[in-house]
Amino acid sequence: MNMIVYHPKTEEGRKELEKKSSLLHSQAVLQYIQQLPCPNDQKQALMEELHTT
Repeated sequence: MNMIVYHPKTEEGRKELEKKSSLLHSQAVLQYIQQLPCPNDQKQALMEELHTT
């Protein structure tokens, strides 16, 4: 996926961009893990490991 990002000029704008990019990244990771061909308990263990790091 290609994205064009225009960096915000204000500190408030930068914080908002950081929040949105963090949310997008976490959603992508969650979607990837959900599609893994392994049992749900392994997926849960992986999610817990990611949460603690």
